[in-house]
Amino acid sequence: MRPTVLFACACAIALAAASPAAAGAVVEPAEAIATVERDPAGAPLRAAAFEAAQWAQISTAASALAQVGVRFAAGTDDLARLVRARQDLVEAWRAADRRARTDTTALDERETVARRIAESDAVLRRRFPAYADLTNPRPLSVERVRGLLGADEALVLTLVDPTATHLFVVTREGDAWLRADLGAADLAARVRRLRADLAPGAADTARGRTRAAESAFGDEAATGAPRFDRATAHGLYRALLEPFEPVLAGKRHLLVVADGALTSLPLAVLPTSRPIGDDGDPDALRATPWLMQRHAVTTLPSVGALVALRELAKPSRGSEPFRGFGAPKLAGNGDGTRSPGRTSGYFRDGVADPQAVAALAPLPETEAELRRMGAALGAPASAVTVGAAATETAVKRADLSKARVVAFATHGLIAGEIDGLAEPALVLTPPAVATRDDDGLLTASDAARLKLSADWVVLSACNTAAGDGTPGADGLSGLARAFFYAGARTLLVSHWPVRDDAAARLTTTAFAELARDPAIGRAEAIRRSMQTLAADPTDPTLAHPAAWAPFVVVGENR
Repeated sequence: MRPTVLFACACAIALAAASPAAAGAVVEPAEAIATVERDPAGAPLRAAAFEAAQWAQISTAASALAQVGVRFAAGTDDLARLVRARQDLVEAWRAADRRARTDTTALDERETVARRIAESDAVLRRRFPAYADLTNPRPLSVERVRGLLGADEALVLTLVDPTATHLFVVTREGDAWLRADLGAADLAARVRRLRADLAPGAADTARGRTRAAESAFGDEAATGAPRFDRATAHGLYRALLEPFEPVLAGKRHLLVVADGALTSLPLAVLPTSRPIGDDGDPDALRATPWLMQRHAVTTLPSVGALVALRELAKPSRGSEPFRGFGAPKLAGNGDGTRSPGRTSGYFRDGVADPQAVAALAPLPETEAELRRMGAALGAPASAVTVGAAATETAVKRADLSKARVVAFATHGLIAGEIDGLAEPALVLTPPAVATRDDDGLLTASDAARLKLSADWVVLSACNTAAGDGTPGADGLSGLARAFFYAGARTLLVSHWPVRDDAAARLTTTAFAELARDPAIGRAEAIRRSMQTLAADPTDPTLAHPAAWAPFVVVGENR
């Protein structure tokens, strides 16, 4: 077990010992929480456990967002560029260090970069003395978090260990703690069961194209009525969130810091009361009281992200409302449900074969999707780059630091999904002859080198939330980490392969909701969009959460 988790669990055990009723919280959770809150010794122990849990929540995405927070705090553009340059040098040193393990010629490069980092540090110490403190942030106290939350918000922090799941809820008014007897293996098994029902085919994806490679699919599309195991989903809600219903009453917006298998399951798909009817009946699915009907949800990579986003961050000063890239020129099979998948020879010397990339299925909904997003934000038609022009070179040459919203609508590939792909990537129009600078795949490494100052980056593609989309993976790695590092404050990412038609409706409806009332926030806009899609009577497959629940807002909601 991770040492930080051991420390957090020790705090939880101490809390249980100080308040015996809390240890049995799963049996009578609401009463147990109330008992802990009445216990004078409980509050300081809860506070200690809350801070300890944050040490265990350090992830690559959280670190990337912390680095962006440092750039926010730098104040002036010149100093922010200096901070970014220093961070890029650290990444270069790490890359040289990895090469040096097998190539001694990289040793000199590593030493050269190390000297440049030392020179940069000297300048930063002189011009930005708070740099060291900001790059090594401490966990936030309960009191600090309360001060950062809005009146209708609640923060939910989860920590999973082999024997239990610990949950902390913080609102402006107070905090609560729960130990659920749901260990890591049991939790992962339940999430896997639900993820299987959310996989392509579950929502009759054969009716429309999906934004993934063939390897994301089974050999055949699912047959029969798509089903979703609502009993298992409701069981998770009862164990994890139902005990906090009195605390969460009136809190329309949940800020969730997830751990373990929960990083790959949007809470929106949890029913808040016992489901009625058949799991494959679209009418029963529509009538299900999903959590998304009660709460808008924003994912945070860490509790500390609140400081980066709400104290250090400033709204984008970009002069352009929108830049969109997508609808790449591809020539895959006409039905759109198949693409090359694990094609041998897809990569040659680390560069993708442009013919193999071009063989991916085209996505006809993506151009209109991008244009509707741009129109909702008042952007000119020239803000959208599609078709043959939507190349990796075009993205890298564009001055994206001017755009307040940046969107990609295309195929998303996860690491290992095609032979030779070592990191996640977005598909763009491949060149006739591939180079290391442009082979048709904008990888996470490429994305991290972009210079952004965007309030929102929309990744309308498959599996953009995680490195591999599996329970227990670093919850917001891969592309999410890369775009945070590049300068995004908020992301819209997906947890599984998304239907081309459903994805377009989800994003464009959300932008239309924001255009009507910008004060509702991004998470609420997505929630309303999900509700609209799920309730559509013209297509029964849209009632399935595989169609309406893939996207999550990560970062700042406001």
